[in-house]
Amino acid sequence: MKILVVDDESPARKKIRQFLKDEGIDPVLEAEDGVEAVKRIEEEKPDLVFLDIQMPLMTGFEVIRAVGVENMPAVVFVTAYDKYALEAFEVEAVDYLMKPFDQDRFKRSFDRAAERIRLEREQKESYQKILDQMRKREGFLQRIMVKQGPRFFYVKTDEIMYISAEQKYIELHTEKKTFLIRETMNCIEESLDPANFVRIHRSALLNVEYMQEIQPWFHGDCTVILKTGEKLTLSRRYRDRLIKKP
Repeated sequence: MKILVVDDESPARKKIRQFLKDEGIDPVLEAEDGVEAVKRIEEEKPDLVFLDIQMPLMTGFEVIRAVGVENMPAVVFVTAYDKYALEAFEVEAVDYLMKPFDQDRFKRSFDRAAERIRLEREQKESYQKILDQMRKREGFLQRIMVKQGPRFFYVKTDEIMYISAEQKYIELHTEKKTFLIRETMNCIEESLDPANFVRIHRSALLNVEYMQEIQPWFHGDCTVILKTGEKLTLSRRYRDRLIKKP
């Protein structure tokens, strides 16, 4: 965790620096006034700032306005004046440390800030995973047009249990129906999301969401049992693609 301590008094910075060292945080960034604080926040991108309010050149609140609330890291205000408490929480400060404070009070404040930072990181990671999955799916088929009699309509790819080859055609097998379309197995495989569809045989492509279990058969081949009870052959040539799939 990268931490910035902003205070115009050297003893105050030293005290916080020592308390942080006891928490395993060393080295610590420092700033002696608001102008330097703004520069350090913009350049160093700290995770947490212990910010004095009354300082020469710029107050702590002016620092936040200069950087922008949306760009500020987590903030713990450190001050000898309780009159700023309401304003501190209006800018979503993690805590408000009143001078003088002891190590126990500091630790409670630090732990609170560390927990907020952890939760925000987890949230960002969660959002990133969702975005990554969305990017992976871009360009892959989400639905396939089929023809039945005089009618044309779409079948969603996530409703397809597996696809099998039938001479110059392929069959799309859903839980309710099977649809025949003119396409090659290689071409349809390239068009589907590999996170969901895996080749298990020269003439079969499986949607792993419908797989229930794999059972050994003979000569290195296996049997894939679907959630519907239907059985498919997993050939030795394609076995590792499915078994080693994360």
